[in-house]
Amino acid sequence: MKKLTALAVVAAAALAVLVAVQVAGAGGPKDAGGKPPCHLGNGVQHVINIVFDNVHFSRDNPNVPSDLEQMPHLLNFLKQNGTVFSNSHTPLIAHTANDSLAIYTGLYGDRHGQPLTNSYKVYNPDGSTDPATSFTYWTSPIIDTKTNPPAPNPVDPNPSMAYAGGGITPAPWVPFTRAGCTVGNFSTANMVLENAAGDVPTAFGADSPEAQETAADPDNFKDKEVAEYVGEAIHCARGADLCTDSSRPVDDLLPTEPRGYHGYQALFGAKYIAPAIGGGPNTFHNGYRVTDADGNLVDLDGNTIREPFSGVAGFSGFNPVASQSLAVVADMQEAGIPVTYGYISDLHEKKSDTRVGCTTTANAATAGRPVGPGDSCYVTNAQHYDQAFQTFFARLAADGITPANTLFVISAEENDQFAGANVGRATEPTPAGCDGVTVACQYGPGQLGELQANINGLLSTTPSSATQFDIEPQGASIYVHGNPAADDPAVRQLERDTAAMTNPHDPYSGVDNEPIVQYQAGALEQRVLHMQTRDPLRFPTYTLFPKPDYFFSTSGPNVSINSSFAYDHGYYSPNIDVTWVGMAGKGVAVNGVDGPEPADGNQPSDPESTHTVPQASQVGTWVEETDIRPTMLYLLGLKDDYESDGHVIAQALRHVPHGLRATEPLAAAYDQIESSVGRFATDTLIADTKALASGSSSDDSAYQAEQSALAQLAQARDALAARIKKQLNNGHGVKRGEMRRDLRRVNRLLQRADALAGS
Repeated sequence: MKKLTALAVVAAAALAVLVAVQVAGAGGPKDAGGKPPCHLGNGVQHVINIVFDNVHFSRDNPNVPSDLEQMPHLLNFLKQNGTVFSNSHTPLIAHTANDSLAIYTGLYGDRHGQPLTNSYKVYNPDGSTDPATSFTYWTSPIIDTKTNPPAPNPVDPNPSMAYAGGGITPAPWVPFTRAGCTVGNFSTANMVLENAAGDVPTAFGADSPEAQETAADPDNFKDKEVAEYVGEAIHCARGADLCTDSSRPVDDLLPTEPRGYHGYQALFGAKYIAPAIGGGPNTFHNGYRVTDADGNLVDLDGNTIREPFSGVAGFSGFNPVASQSLAVVADMQEAGIPVTYGYISDLHEKKSDTRVGCTTTANAATAGRPVGPGDSCYVTNAQHYDQAFQTFFARLAADGITPANTLFVISAEENDQFAGANVGRATEPTPAGCDGVTVACQYGPGQLGELQANINGLLSTTPSSATQFDIEPQGASIYVHGNPAADDPAVRQLERDTAAMTNPHDPYSGVDNEPIVQYQAGALEQRVLHMQTRDPLRFPTYTLFPKPDYFFSTSGPNVSINSSFAYDHGYYSPNIDVTWVGMAGKGVAVNGVDGPEPADGNQPSDPESTHTVPQASQVGTWVEETDIRPTMLYLLGLKDDYESDGHVIAQALRHVPHGLRATEPLAAAYDQIESSVGRFATDTLIADTKALASGSSSDDSAYQAEQSALAQLAQARDALAARIKKQLNNGHGVKRGEMRRDLRRVNRLLQRADALAGS
């Protein structure tokens, strides 16, 4: 009763603020955002897009309210002003870079260019690999983290954001700026500068003072330049005052953008953005502090935003808390920037102000170390985030930015699995039944942390012990040296040996001799999963998807608990690949929660991840992260210059035209053959997992037969998905007869994939 009473009190307070937001007067953006004025459709005057890292709608522990349940000012705002889709799905590999870019572009990774994790490998001419980062500015070439970054080249034939159609992936801000709407970004993947050494020369020019300053800084991490130039960007509409009045606008160069992109400017970094949106020292707006005495931007609590390692005022780094990101988003809106994107870090870790007194004792009192569900510091983090959203919505209401004139799109790009003690496991947090709200959950040594698996040690006694390869562990993708063919004997033996790896004892499941790898995807299956870009030198040989508690290393004990990390991502699992998106405001249907409630998600009842994603996704509208972009643009009366991989979510719209309503069955069918975790991909992944583990050096007939069948299925899927995608994107509806034929084709394809999985 105490828990319910406490939550009810918080919810009531949230509802009071919600009402205040709803009844506040409407107001349009200032003219500072651009010339001509911003033209958005359907009466929308503001757009606020926020992406969380690993913030959960579903509970991790069945007794502990989820992240969003503990942030009632946000959750109730979304439910009362729109719809929270709790059956949303990530692409594979499910991690920040791929997921964020899928949300921002509406494209799967094979088309936007970054389908793996936050880093990847690139084959060298000698067959070895170099690591590269997925986080680069939109037009930067590949930034190789082993050797010096290549010289910037705005028309690089192989950019980091390598569009499947050639050139650089079309940029997300373009439809807005062409409509006269300036776009602001804070900590958003690839729309801001991400690496000082590699991205500053791209944006400012190789001979610019900024590039020279960056090159001269002896600090390998370039912390000062991160504070000054990285993480914040304003992409101005043509002739926008924010850029033309700035001391340092730069040309916003998109050399391969469809239909061209000329005459636009941008601002990069806090050094130039703070003066443009802050208004000088000690600035307040409607009673809310915007800047400190030196003109630096502050968070919602009035603290100067600083780079955490150097202490230099400016960008906070790519782990911003809600109070920081929301403050800058509000600053941008108040400065006349009508379209704003922000990113907020997770709350399952010790923050700078919540690292002491935690009830998780399994790791040091260091910011960034994980805490378990219901830990006292985790609960405090959630309270701080909730307070930040309460202030944020009240501040927007004072500005006249309300659901009556604004589109809010808020989501989480992944739903990491908690690796640790949990209800229903061999080890549970104490005391029994703890909920974190009334009784804090405690995690002692051995009760929290990913199971770190040394792949080299596990293979040391197998026939593959001498096979040379590199691994990208958050996936985990294998790059065999020499870039051999998929059916190379050494590759095939390695696939058999990784499939057979076991853990003598899993302390969480209690299982002895537990298989570590749950699924494997060969080269052809990676194509099905949208994991192959246009650049074959970036293709992994194959990819492992272990049980979600595991993470691969290349040294140390064969299996050990690493308490420095406890939230795993990247893998195929409903506990990771099912996340949420909330849409609220102008034009959005008010349906509350569409999908499972927080206590009804998969992880509370299935911490071992025994279900497939389709099995765990039976309730609510199936949503793909690629659907967020086309739905948002539809509500704004805009379109991209390319064909999206997603489609409009009809269930998100307050008013659904008949033609769009009629395509709902086709859209649902399309999701099941195109999604990285839908029925088709799941069945082919199951089939490929069996095939890769099968056979021997003398008889590989089962694998060969599966590959032949899979090739036919992949070709049929690609052709059918392309046909349906074109129909869903054309905006003219679908003829009833054509739709019936395509639905029959989808069903036949799914039946063939199911048969292959069963065989």
